[in-house]
Amino acid sequence: MSHHFSLRHAGIIFRKECLDAFRDRRTLLMIILPALLIGPLFLMLIFNLIATHGEKAQSPELAVQGAAYAPALIDFLKKQQVRIKPLPDDYEAQIKHGLLDAALVIPEHFHDDVASGKKAEVQFIYDRSRDRAQTTIGQIERLLHVYNQQWGQTRLLLRGVAPEVAAPLSIRAINLATPQQSGALLLSLVAFYALFATLTGGMALALDTSAGERERQSLQPLLITPARPLEIVIGKWLTAGMVNMIVVLLTLIGFYLTLRFAPLPAVGLPFLFSMNELLRFCCVLLPLTLLLPALHFYVGIRGRSVREAQASTSILLLLFSLLPVMQMFMQQREPEWIVVVPIAGHYSMLSHALRGDVFSYADIFIAHAVPMLLLFLTLWACAQCLDRETRQP
Repeated sequence: MSHHFSLRHAGIIFRKECLDAFRDRRTLLMIILPALLIGPLFLMLIFNLIATHGEKAQSPELAVQGAAYAPALIDFLKKQQVRIKPLPDDYEAQIKHGLLDAALVIPEHFHDDVASGKKAEVQFIYDRSRDRAQTTIGQIERLLHVYNQQWGQTRLLLRGVAPEVAAPLSIRAINLATPQQSGALLLSLVAFYALFATLTGGMALALDTSAGERERQSLQPLLITPARPLEIVIGKWLTAGMVNMIVVLLTLIGFYLTLRFAPLPAVGLPFLFSMNELLRFCCVLLPLTLLLPALHFYVGIRGRSVREAQASTSILLLLFSLLPVMQMFMQQREPEWIVVVPIAGHYSMLSHALRGDVFSYADIFIAHAVPMLLLFLTLWACAQCLDRETRQP
C-alpha cells in the first residue's frame, strides 16, 4: 500500500460513490425534490400569513354587546373599517377556543355616565395567548385609545381649555429602516431555512456511505484496496458535499424564482432576494455546505448502524434549531465575536445580507476559516477511524 496521498485513488472512490448515489434515482429524487418544492411552499405560507394579518389589521371584526348605548363609539369604529357584529351569549368560551378574536361589552349605564360627565367604562375582552388574534386585539386597542384621546380633547374644548394643555409632548416618529431592512425582518425565516438546508442536504448520503455500508458489510472490502483511509474519506466526502451543494443551490434558486415570479399576495413590504442576495447567501453558506457532510460522515463512521448514526445526528439538529431561534428572540445587540461561532455567525451574516448590509473582509475570512479548519480536523478524524479498522484482525 502506498504511503503517500494519491489524488487518483481519491478520484476513483469519488467516481464510485457518485455512480452509487446517482444510480439510486428514487432516493436522489427524494433528496432533490424537497429542495425544489418546500422552499417555495414555505415562502407562500409566510406571505399568505402576512397577508391574512394585513387583512385583519385593515378590517378587523369585533363582537359588541350594548352597541345602542354608545352610538358615537360604534360609528367611529365603523368609519375605521371595523366590522361590528352581535356578541354571542357564550362569547368567553368562543374567545378561549379561538372562534372569536375579541369582544366589547358596553354597559347600560354608559350613556348616563357620559351625560353626567363621569368616566365611562367599557369592557374589552380577549385572549392574549391566541397568536391569530394578536392583530385584531392590537388594532382595536389602538382605535379605542384614539377615540379616548379625541373624546377627551372635545371635552376640554367645550370647557374652553386648549387640548395641548393635557398633551404637552409632541412625538414625531422617524423610522431609519430602509424598505429592504423592514422586509428582511420577516424574511429572517428564509435565512433559517437556507441554513437548515446545509444540514439536511447531504446527511442521508453521508450516513449511508458510512454507517450504511458498515451495516451492509460493504465497507470492509473497500478498506483492503490500495486506497488509503484518507483517500477513501475524501472520495466519499466529495460525493456527499457535491449533493449537499446541489440541494442548497436549488433551495436558494427556489427562493429567488418564487420571490421574483410567483403570484404572491401583496403584503405592503418589499422582499428583496435578487441575484445579489443569492450570491451572498452562496458565499456565506459554502463553508457549512462542505463541513456538515464531513461531520455526518464522522458520526456515521463511528456508529454501528444507520439507526445509531441517525440518533447521534440529533445533536446537530438541536444546535441548528436552537442557535438561530435564540438569535431571533435575543433582545440585545449581537456581540462582534459571534461571527467566529459556526451556525450562529453564519445566520447573523445571512440576516445582514437580507438587510443589504455590507460584509467586512475580516468577517468573510473568519466565517470561512473556522469551518475550513473544522473540516480538515473532521476529515483527519474520519481517516483515523478507518485506519484503526484496517489494522484490526
